[in-house]
Amino acid sequence: MQKQRPKYARPHHAQRGVATIFSIIMIILVLLPCLAITTDTGRIYFEKRSLQKNADLAALETALLYCRGVIDEDALGDLSVDTIDTLKSDRGNFNGKLDELAATVSNSGYSVTVILDYKINTSLFGRILNPADDKIELSASATAKACEPTALISIRSSIATVDEGILNSVLGGLLGTTLNLTVGDWQSLLDTNINLLSYFDALASEIGVTAGAYDTLLTTDVSLSEILDVSADVLQADGASNATVSALQSLSSDIPLGIPNIQLGEILAIQTDATETSVDVDLGVMQLIEGSIQLANGKSGIVADVGIPLGIIDATVRAKITEPAQTGIGNPNLAKINPYGSNGIFAQTSQVRTFISLDLPIVGSVLNSLEALLSAPLISEVNNIVNSLLSLNLVGLVGDIVCLVSCVDAKDQIDIKILESPRVDIAINAGSGIARVKNADCDIDGTKTLDAEVSTSTVSVALGQFGSDTEDASSNVFSSDELVVEPIPIIDIGTIHVRKTCALLFCNYSYRLGAGWTSDKSLADRDAFAGGGIGLKLDTTILGDDVPENLPSFENNPDDTYLPDVKEDIENSYQAFSADDPVASLASTLTGIELEFYEPTNGNILGGVLNLVGILANNLVSSLDVIITTALSPILDPVVNSLLDTLGVNLANAEIGAALTCENDKVRLTH
Repeated sequence: MQKQRPKYARPHHAQRGVATIFSIIMIILVLLPCLAITTDTGRIYFEKRSLQKNADLAALETALLYCRGVIDEDALGDLSVDTIDTLKSDRGNFNGKLDELAATVSNSGYSVTVILDYKINTSLFGRILNPADDKIELSASATAKACEPTALISIRSSIATVDEGILNSVLGGLLGTTLNLTVGDWQSLLDTNINLLSYFDALASEIGVTAGAYDTLLTTDVSLSEILDVSADVLQADGASNATVSALQSLSSDIPLGIPNIQLGEILAIQTDATETSVDVDLGVMQLIEGSIQLANGKSGIVADVGIPLGIIDATVRAKITEPAQTGIGNPNLAKINPYGSNGIFAQTSQVRTFISLDLPIVGSVLNSLEALLSAPLISEVNNIVNSLLSLNLVGLVGDIVCLVSCVDAKDQIDIKILESPRVDIAINAGSGIARVKNADCDIDGTKTLDAEVSTSTVSVALGQFGSDTEDASSNVFSSDELVVEPIPIIDIGTIHVRKTCALLFCNYSYRLGAGWTSDKSLADRDAFAGGGIGLKLDTTILGDDVPENLPSFENNPDDTYLPDVKEDIENSYQAFSADDPVASLASTLTGIELEFYEPTNGNILGGVLNLVGILANNLVSSLDVIITTALSPILDPVVNSLLDTLGVNLANAEIGAALTCENDKVRLTH
């Protein structure tokens, strides 16, 4: 029998309709609170952001007015919503209800802090349900600083007079090319300044960096040609001379292919988060050019083959920059908190590795002086000691000429040589000198002072022979391996094998040559250093001064104006600092040379004997010191100093320049 459906049963589609209505009601009930929360959250965020904007504007303007003296310090604390210009209704910067706004202003030095408190409704939806809903208070704080000081410190290259030959040779050598600028070209570059703010803006546009993003610009790779081309464009727009613009364009066209890109942040030590104020300074064009070329050389494998005219021949001078010179710019108030941190303001000369190789006839005159010592009692005494201990000499001079008995005798004979074609290699790793801003003060009466600290880095000097020939020595100096310094053989106590034959009561001498004999002594086989010898070398580290006693101090007062503003010419601010320069004269350095004693190759005790003859050895050292001071150093000093002067390394002649602007028209938010 078929089962009948109950008459009260409803169809399924009717049930589905009820479920749909119920679901819609639930969704609305859920979405309404979400909408309320979202709306109120966005409203509060907008109100907070608007309040922060007004706090920022109020702090910026109030700080600038305070800095300019429009508002004095006593009046700052009395400022209110009604008296802060940016909040006034006629300025239209604040769109809320002024009666719900409160302002508090305070200062610390030229830093002005503005705190705004504003009451708003807790919730728009809550107001519908409860009109008496409590309000919440938003707060925004901003601190701005105006009239900040800007300091610049520089160690300039010691180019007293322009020598286009040396400048073309040194800077061209660092680029691996030939430069042909004239005296007038170089002089125009030395006499011209460029505004860094204008330059940075133009360079940023050229290489596609956002204007004002100076940290990014300083760490972006840029080509040397772009640096020079943009410099020429900026100077031309500023009305610089045609000679300066043309010199920069000529330099740019001479840049060879393959020169690596550089980052300006490695030669311009500008504080982190630099603002327009920090870079609105003038910099010498020559400093920018030299620093860029030195930096490019340090990043390349180029070793500059430098031709310095000395009127002598057979002199090789080569150099490579290991760290370029830098110029420091920044806020001295930040720098003096931690002068050695990221906000430090410092300038440094470049670090350079120099190789000098001297050959005849330069060294010939020096060693000719040594030959005179051979006849002196000093060498004679050494000769007697060697002969008696080693029994290397022939029969005494008496009886050597006439043979009383017919015989054949062969013995070793001493043959003392002064090397006929010596080569002197010198390697100098010149450390940098660093000038650092330690303190800067600006007084209300307009007097300003800037104190610097100066230190010199380690310098190493090596003298000897660094390879089998000049090219080998040069390669070893500029390689990454530790330099091996071999002594320069000054006295070579060698031996030759001599045969004496007697015939008809007369003696004939012949000398071993291979398997036979020769009567020409100069052709004979010679056992070099068989009896030892004496050489000289120098491989020393010279420590610079950590802090000289007399620190450079710059002051500007009504009677003295040698501390200019950063946008003024700083030429008159340069002053020498009292730091010992270990490479200013090689005479004082090279006279520290000690003798090296070669051990005899035949295993005898000559090396010990020479060391025991202390007085004789000391006399020889003294004699060598005189020779180096009077003969070798006067030759080396012009070579080294001409090179280092051009690169701005010679610390004895280095000068520090500084500039300080106590107040400027810029204002910035600090937090």
